[in-house]
Amino acid sequence: MFVRSIRFRLTLWYAFTLAVILAASGFFWHVYLDRSLLVHLDERLTLIAEDVAAFHLLPGEGPGKGEGDTCAAMEAFIRVHNWGEYVQILDQQGSIECTSNNLDGFQLPLGKGALQASGRGEPIFERIQLTGPYSVRLLTYPVMRATGAGHMVQVAASMAPLEETLKEFRIILMTFSPLALLVLSLGGWFLAGRALSPVVRLTRAARRINAENLNQRLPVEGSRDEIAHLAETFNAMLARLESSFRKIKQFSGDASHELRTPLTILRGETEVALRWAKEPEEFRKMLESNMEEIDRMGRIIEDLLLLAKSEAGGLPMECKEFSLSDMLQDLYMQGRTLGEPKGIEVLLDMNVAEEIRIRGDELRIRQMLLNLIVNGIKYTPAGEGRLAITLSLEGDNVSVAIADSGIGIPEEHLHHIFDRFYRIDEARNRENGGTGLGLAIVKWIVEAHEGKILVRSTPGKGSTFTVLLPTRGPSRDPRR
Repeated sequence: MFVRSIRFRLTLWYAFTLAVILAASGFFWHVYLDRSLLVHLDERLTLIAEDVAAFHLLPGEGPGKGEGDTCAAMEAFIRVHNWGEYVQILDQQGSIECTSNNLDGFQLPLGKGALQASGRGEPIFERIQLTGPYSVRLLTYPVMRATGAGHMVQVAASMAPLEETLKEFRIILMTFSPLALLVLSLGGWFLAGRALSPVVRLTRAARRINAENLNQRLPVEGSRDEIAHLAETFNAMLARLESSFRKIKQFSGDASHELRTPLTILRGETEVALRWAKEPEEFRKMLESNMEEIDRMGRIIEDLLLLAKSEAGGLPMECKEFSLSDMLQDLYMQGRTLGEPKGIEVLLDMNVAEEIRIRGDELRIRQMLLNLIVNGIKYTPAGEGRLAITLSLEGDNVSVAIADSGIGIPEEHLHHIFDRFYRIDEARNRENGGTGLGLAIVKWIVEAHEGKILVRSTPGKGSTFTVLLPTRGPSRDPRR
């Protein structure tokens, strides 16, 4: 569990990255230091070779000395400058003329490559091994005359100081790099812990939240960083869950209440019939009343199943193109039939110049519009009331307005009329046989077609439900 923690993995990657950086940096500086020291050594050897050539071989150079100077004069010249390098002078055939005393009888080698390069007038640097553990840097420097290549000056220096410096540098790298890596890794562990401490606090707070206390929220830091945004996202999710749980509880309570009422009536009427009814007609009346309550429970259960399937995505919709104008003509005729017993006038206003065809689920749209027409007739008092159906176009949308002159809806209830089992007047709604689910189904059908439904209402004067549907139909396949 420990090795799988984000803190451990962050520290591990941090340490690995530092190790790679330190190794690459150490290699770079080692190569740079090696080359820099070698360049400085080559420059010194070149300067010494030029000075020796100018003093010992070239006429007119130096303090009145020329080619006749002896090797002793060259040795004195070297001591004056306090040079510790090895010096050797050769003629153009490679024969030794003079050597510095510090060679102690040894001779600096002259390879074939160096001899050829000198013939071309090119100085050449070599790395050779004389005696001891350290190598020697050797410069073969040709002295050019007007007649061509002449003598050669060889200057060599031990590479012991250079190699000792590189060795000390490697020791420093090997000693302090692991120590620096350890210290920085511990710092990375500490910083990772500090960076992840808000996550730990969020985790502890989230563990305390369950279905019983969904009203609690995670703490939000004031830094407004990524962790704060994460906490805000979790809080928004908790708010949605709390709302969903509250709706589920309310829905369960409302459904239980709606089903309990007809069951109570059924039980009471059945008990009365069993105790007191004696004539067949009395039993018949009781059975008819029971059938009404059974029909009511059936409608409630069918509506609940319809809404449950729609939310679960298990209710397919068959979208196709159809004539909305013809559908409204049929609904107008049904509305007239429904309104006739109450003396309600039903009107149809086709505010369009041609037939309107849209794409959608014809059955569901008919169900939705019929539900609104039935509601308008149901809540319009008998007598001089009327209901108007208006069809019009608004850009790419088709508008169907159903306006009644009924009892209206108070403003404080307008935001809740599409909630399940919501009733403005419990007694009147039950008397009219409503289940409280009709408008919830209407809203689902409208939203499934990516439309909108608007409501305007004035108590005592009536309500207008306006449905806006895109003529092209829903953009996504509602069956998915």
